[in-house]
Amino acid sequence: MEITFSDIDHDDLVDCSELLVSIFKEPQWNEDWDVEDSFERLSAFLSCPNTISLKAEFKGQICGFLIGEIQRWKKSNVYYLKEMCVTTSMQRQGVGKAMMAQLGGILKEKRVVQIFLITQRDGVPSKFYASLEFKEIPSIMVMGN
Repeated sequence: MEITFSDIDHDDLVDCSELLVSIFKEPQWNEDWDVEDSFERLSAFLSCPNTISLKAEFKGQICGFLIGEIQRWKKSNVYYLKEMCVTTSMQRQGVGKAMMAQLGGILKEKRVVQIFLITQRDGVPSKFYASLEFKEIPSIMVMGN
């Protein structure tokens, strides 16, 4: 399977938005995103000055993407992974791991020391990130109202 990786540009946002909507409507998340809201969210992320994004393409179609930004934390740089998804038909085939490996190489060049992300505590996403040696940080809590 030949997957290619490149930066996300504005012309990719509709395809990425449609992918996000299709993934997050499925069980585990069961979220009711629409393409317009997804497009607005991803467009805002892409416009951040320190954004690092990747799309994965298979046979000319976007099959996965990730997007986040480098942030300064004390005397180092960290990367906040804001969104990542892989099309259902290609999950568990190494696309996500390959995207994260590609991202790791980019971040190493930019002297990023750590990646942070927010995901559901239980289920496929947390198991995926744990397989990449991500660990829950006990001193940090995500809160909302």
